[in-house]
Amino acid sequence: MEKLLYAFWRGPESADNLRQRFLREVGPALSALGAERVQLNVADFADLSGALVNFTLHNTKPVPDGIVSFWLTSAFRREPAEQLLARTFARIAGYEVAESTILPNVRHPPRSGERTYGFSQVTFLQVPPRLTYEAWRKVWFNEHTPVGIATQANFLYVHNVVVMPLSDDAPPFRGIVEECFPPEALRDSQSFYDAVGDEPRHQRHQQLMMDSCAKFIDFDRIDVIATSEYRLYNAKDPAL
Repeated sequence: MEKLLYAFWRGPESADNLRQRFLREVGPALSALGAERVQLNVADFADLSGALVNFTLHNTKPVPDGIVSFWLTSAFRREPAEQLLARTFARIAGYEVAESTILPNVRHPPRSGERTYGFSQVTFLQVPPRLTYEAWRKVWFNEHTPVGIATQANFLYVHNVVVMPLSDDAPPFRGIVEECFPPEALRDSQSFYDAVGDEPRHQRHQQLMMDSCAKFIDFDRIDVIATSEYRLYNAKDPAL
């Protein structure tokens, strides 16, 4: 099995309409084509006023409106699913990825067709010109990952390492990260950094995180979006 992940741009359709159509029609159609563990992450927050600075990091123009991911027996057999997605969205950019679930969601397990608790931060990473791919990957996995767990209130943490792009015009993303947070973390920095009511801990966690990010991220080569996560399971999925 291989995991395929598609960034999408929804065009003029509203996020609400797209979400409803995906859950009602597109997701089940993907499952019928052999896709397993179908997931939609859609940037559907109408008001991001007061949100943390993370969510203003938009360098790809225009920034994606979300991601769709699923598993197939082989990316070689993706064409029917890819054509369905191409009809669903104004634009798609596909990637074959290797998923590494650093922190599984056991605190707020998703239910099929329902919005996962809190919100999902999706981060699109590129390799800075100052680093080789191997150096970048080692810093990300070996040095940054424990910091990301220790300093934040995330209850899901997934690395998607890009194996190869599937679209000719796909942005040069090399890693796509999914992290779920409690709802208050969208606007409250202490909540985001797992330091509610403890300002010294908040400052310490924030500084550790920023210092770690700076080792392998150029902030003009990163995109972050706040999304709602939806899982669609079928009878083959291990989650059932």
